[in-house]
Amino acid sequence: MSTGTSGGLLDNHDQHAQSVFKHEILRQYIKRFISMLGKTSKGNQVAILDGFAGRGRYPDGREGSAEFILKAAFDLAATRRVTSFFVEKNPEHFRSLQRVVREYTARGLDAHALHGSVQDHLNMVVRAADQIPLFLFLDPCGAVLPFEQLVAVLSGPRRHERPQTELLLNFSADLSRRVAGALEKGHTGQRVMDQTCGGTWWRDLAIEVRRSSTTQSFQEVADAIVTEYARRLAEATGMYSALAPVRKRLHHQPIYHMVFFTRSPYGLWVFGDAIGKAKVKWLQHLGRLEDDPVTDNVLFPLEEAFKSIIRNQERQAQKIVTENIKRLLQELGSFKVVTKTAEIFGDAYGTATESTVYRVLRELKKNNELAVIKDAPRLREQVIGLPY
Repeated sequence: MSTGTSGGLLDNHDQHAQSVFKHEILRQYIKRFISMLGKTSKGNQVAILDGFAGRGRYPDGREGSAEFILKAAFDLAATRRVTSFFVEKNPEHFRSLQRVVREYTARGLDAHALHGSVQDHLNMVVRAADQIPLFLFLDPCGAVLPFEQLVAVLSGPRRHERPQTELLLNFSADLSRRVAGALEKGHTGQRVMDQTCGGTWWRDLAIEVRRSSTTQSFQEVADAIVTEYARRLAEATGMYSALAPVRKRLHHQPIYHMVFFTRSPYGLWVFGDAIGKAKVKWLQHLGRLEDDPVTDNVLFPLEEAFKSIIRNQERQAQKIVTENIKRLLQELGSFKVVTKTAEIFGDAYGTATESTVYRVLRELKKNNELAVIKDAPRLREQVIGLPY
């Protein structure tokens, strides 16, 4: 059964590193979603659903996902109209959520705390978002909504490119590892996973991956399942997808993956930038922890070690993006940058940021390896090509 982050994952006073990463993704992306899509929408409106909202604010005063969303809406209230919905099933956590939401409705926001499961309210939210952009954030501790239900929403009333619909969900790697382990032991009653994945295909995939695996870990299975899940949901709904593994520590297996869906290369671009920035925040957080050895022989302070990791990852991301842009120029001659988001970021998606791409374009232009054919205020809007 799915529960929200109120299920205990983020309840400790000591802030978990995985919550730093996830919340930074949300913080980075949600304000840009509101600003960008509200600019051209009917009445400058957007709608947001947090389907597993938890308390809204943790007992120690830290913001939960709901308050991140409310703060973003409040910061942009002068120019954007945000209608937000926050769903929580746990009665105690709902009362806390309700108090937080009331603080912001008292400041003039259109926000609603809804008791029950997200399935109880999803159709109402979709109707309320008719003709305006909608962002769905689904962050359970267990299984996410059934595959067929998500397909019905995303390829039904929200099937068009406009008004825009985007989805960010938590796909549990822990759950994938557990059910794959149970399957290997001969237990076949994994109906929750069947519903989550929209069929039993994950069973054959798990068996195939385990057969070729050289490790005892089920992480290869979890990675394969979430990758295929994202591909299938994207294909069924006509969307792009992107994955962000979320770990507690640098060398740990992912606890879950944040999976993003959008119909726009702009969404893919901005989300890629958000993940890259969130990863830096996460690494900086790890660098301040005393219990996270980077290697067996750290010869300098932990925080400095993580600064070195950040620099190395940025250099590697810049190298990957450089090679990708050079290849695209040779293949296409010219192209609008944002239309090739997936190809430009490539294997650096999740590490590279918009600034990474900017540095690469600047360096290639300086070396006369590309020309700006059509300039634009934002680099993603530029048309670039070969210099001859």
